[in-house]
Amino acid sequence: MIWLKIAGISLIAALIVRFEWVRLNEGSTRERVVLVAVMAIGWVSALLIVLFPEIPGPLMLIDSLYRPLSGLISG
Repeated sequence: MIWLKIAGISLIAALIVRFEWVRLNEGSTRERVVLVAVMAIGWVSALLIVLFPEIPGPLMLIDSLYRPLSGLISG
């Protein structure tokens, strides 16, 4: 079942890149590189969420960083 989710995420990411690639001009190499980079980051993060759902999110990281500071600020 997980492989079906991975295939679905990959298909959707490939379709987004395909349709956006056509809309970009031929001379816009930078935009195409950024498109591929952003989609790759999104694809990898989506796969990580599917494969490892217990991974803490970015809010947990921020909370763990600022928890020691909250004691200093409040008292």
